[in-house]
Amino acid sequence: MKSAIYATLYHCSSTDAKPKHNKCPNGKLSCCFFKRALANGESPESHSVMKTKLTEEVVAKILPVYQRLASNEILSRCTSGKSQNANESWHSVIWSHCPKESFQSKKRLEISVVTAVSEFNFGSLFTLKHVHQNASLPSMQISE
Repeated sequence: MKSAIYATLYHCSSTDAKPKHNKCPNGKLSCCFFKRALANGESPESHSVMKTKLTEEVVAKILPVYQRLASNEILSRCTSGKSQNANESWHSVIWSHCPKESFQSKKRLEISVVTAVSEFNFGSLFTLKHVHQNASLPSMQISE
């Protein structure tokens, strides 16, 4: 895990003169263009194609942040399948009801949040039954 954390930093600070891809994942499907090219038996492209480039000065400034992220204290919070991104799942439920790509009214957003909370906590079937009952719709058979 520590290696994967540092991979992003070193990958983005690589140059043609000083490639730093030793922590990048290997293989033909690697996210690293350099390692992917090597796995395919090709010559890697120039580092000028990289979208995010970090200078040595920037790396020196942000290295302490990476060191904290890779600390045993932080990483111990992510063991046993736990994640620090628990809210991402909930957010995806909200945005499935109320897309971010277009303008949504405040009321629509509020309804989406309430529906997402219900679905996230109780499941889609419970939410469907509850909405159906409160909307005064004719009864319907919903099997579990």
